[in-house]
Amino acid sequence: MNENPYDKAHELVRALKANEAYQNLVEAQRKLDSDPEAKQRLNLFRNLQMEVNQAEMLGQPVADQQVQQVALEYAKLNRNKLIAAVFEAEAAFIQLFSDIQQIIQKGLESDFTL
Repeated sequence: MNENPYDKAHELVRALKANEAYQNLVEAQRKLDSDPEAKQRLNLFRNLQMEVNQAEMLGQPVADQQVQQVALEYAKLNRNKLIAAVFEAEAAFIQLFSDIQQIIQKGLESDFTL
C-alpha cells in the first residue's frame, strides 16, 4: 500500500490538536490573553530570550549577565499563575513534539548508515 506522507502529516496535525498537551497550551494562552500586563511581560521576556538564543546560535559571545537576567526574569514570571501555566503547558507540548521528532528520526535513520 502506497501511503501519502502529506495525508499522514495532516492526520498528525489533527492528532496533535486533539492531544491534551496541545489543548492545555491553547487554554493557557487563552487565559493569558485576558491579562494584557502579564502577556506583555511574557512577550518582553521572549524577546530577551530570543536575543540570547540568537547570539548563541551565531557563535557570538553571550555575557553571563544576560544569561543570569534570563534566568532571573524566568523565575519572576513563574510566580504569576497565568504565565507559569503557559510555561508548564509549553514544556509538556514541546516534550510531546520532541518525542514525535525522535520517533520519526529513528525510524528513518536506520536506513542510512555513514
